Amino acid sequence: MTIVKPIQIQAANNALEAWNSLGVQGRAELLENAVSKFSGAQASMAQWQLDNARHEIGEAVVLPGPTGESNVLSTHGRGAFLITAQDSFTSDSALVALVGQTFAALVAGNPVITVGQEGQTIMDKIAPFVAEGVIQNVATSAEESIVAAEDLAGIATLCDADHAQALYLKLANKSGLLCQLVEENDVDALPVIGAPHYILRFVTEQTVSNNTTAIGGNATLLELGSKEE
Repeated sequence: MTIVKPIQIQAANNALEAWNSLGVQGRAELLENAVSKFSGAQASMAQWQLDNARHEIGEAVVLPGPTGESNVLSTHGRGAFLITAQDSFTSDSALVALVGQTFAALVAGNPVITVGQEGQTIMDKIAPFVAEGVIQNVATSAEESIVAAEDLAGIATLCDADHAQALYLKLANKSGLLCQLVEENDVDALPVIGAPHYILRFVTEQTVSNNTTAIGGNATLLELGSKEE
């Protein structure tokens, strides 16, 4: 049976490379234009996610090169993320959490797909400041088709523990990409979304290694290091 890829996933995949290539600083600058469209706790949450991303993943990290090579660690977006919430999560705090999920996923380098009327409202405030396909919205009735898509890289959701467990099982049994599930169960305290390391759930790491020694230099250094004095 041929599985038809949702058009939103196709559009997100088309936007991924250009969005990801902007880097954390470039994406944050664009998204800060959208922060002013939010108010109160939602604006504060959006700005915090951008500031936190700058601090946590904003700069590439130079790693030790034990044999003389240069190693640089950087982060990149995983791919299309679905931003959603269980039906019972409809409080003002839940809306703040949805904004936090959206901004975290976006600034990390991922195109996002929001769901329903709340998601549409968030999308409408961000879309004018980013390229086409970076943020989209689908009706609640279309959510299952997005979850089932083989190219979906992750889901950020507000839900209780039982719903999260059901989602884990569903994602484990589908084919395609290994789909990351990032769930928040407490929309009042927000212990997950409000943690500095939350942003790391939306990225993948890449290490670029450059050989800066002469031909055979690495082997010579390894041999010297293995000798006892």
